[in-house]
Amino acid sequence: MKRILPLAAIFICWAATAMGSEFPPYGNTHPVAPFFAGFSQEQPEKTVEIFPNPVYEGRITIKSEESFRSVQVMNITGELVVNREYPLGTQTEVIELENLEKGIYLVRIGFEGKVTHTEKIMVK
Repeated sequence: MKRILPLAAIFICWAATAMGSEFPPYGNTHPVAPFFAGFSQEQPEKTVEIFPNPVYEGRITIKSEESFRSVQVMNITGELVVNREYPLGTQTEVIELENLEKGIYLVRIGFEGKVTHTEKIMVK
């Protein structure tokens, strides 16, 4: 076991220098970079406001710079509790949530071209 660890370290250093990079061989442009180095979970940037959050009076207001086509509200288990479709050009909408129990919900706003914006809200 004592001989395996130094051999592994030597191999890693050799592999890094053989590929023309410094140790460790991780970076966004290096072919041996970890699979997550270039991975991005960012959604396309949409300017959306959902307020108030937390929700106290049973309604939220959604404002967007771009028109949206749909709004869905899901509970934390993924059950769809509100599903609304809107005509093209809708940029502001008030959604009544007075029938929802207290808890955390996800609000998914659908835009043209199947781009979505998702935010978490809390109903108190």
